[in-house]
Amino acid sequence: MNALTALEKFQSKVKFEIETDDYLIKTASTVDDLKLGLKLRHQVFLEETLNRTHESGLEFDSFDQKADHLLIIEKSQMMAVGTYRLIHSEYSSSFYSQNEFSMDSFLNLEGFKLEMGRACTHSDYRTGRTMDLLWQGLSRYIRDTKTKYLFGCSSLKTTDPVDVFSVIKSLQAKEGHTFELDIFPTKDFEFESAENYLAQSQADPKILRTLPPLLRSYLHAGSKVYGWPALDRDFACTDLFTILDLTSLNKKFAERYNPLHPSLTS
Repeated sequence: MNALTALEKFQSKVKFEIETDDYLIKTASTVDDLKLGLKLRHQVFLEETLNRTHESGLEFDSFDQKADHLLIIEKSQMMAVGTYRLIHSEYSSSFYSQNEFSMDSFLNLEGFKLEMGRACTHSDYRTGRTMDLLWQGLSRYIRDTKTKYLFGCSSLKTTDPVDVFSVIKSLQAKEGHTFELDIFPTKDFEFESAENYLAQSQADPKILRTLPPLLRSYLHAGSKVYGWPALDRDFACTDLFTILDLTSLNKKFAERYNPLHPSLTS
């Protein structure tokens, strides 16, 4: 069974819906819901980023059938303007990140884990408002699943090792990067001479202000980047393995999206 055929058997794991004046924040509960998110991903990841298309008009892989999909739907057009793919450790023992990173030490930690991936927003809705709606949906999902760790691949839109390792060195200077947990890329995603590039790189506070908004949001929440970066040649980007331990959630962030986790309100 190929990935496109498997999508027709999609079943949600966690269902909820939150309605605002203009938007629905929900998990995909039907195949038609799912395809709204995959259509948006096609627009962003294939058309915008790679100038490619797929005959289905959808962007998908084998992990989509086993995931939940958070959707931000603009009600007047019933169009997905934001989406996240969510793979929870209660429902799956395999994750997209394992394609790029060796991460067994992290997966062996006690507590439920939620992989967040394939995040994107429609080009007309790339505002703080859409990001707020996504975090509201994430907070509901996290609470309902008793999640302790959020993790995933955060992408930099560069494959230049000088730029990539300058980001790593700058994150280290702000305690936003660590080599704890022994996270490293799989063979096909390694940077050649990674240790040399890191040794030669210089921290530059200005570079952190140019990071993608999603990664900046994770760091603001209290996330850290772990281990060595992964070079994703197919999508012409670099991925950083990012973990947020919800017991270390930034207090201001927690107050804004409270309750993200039962322990934060006890």
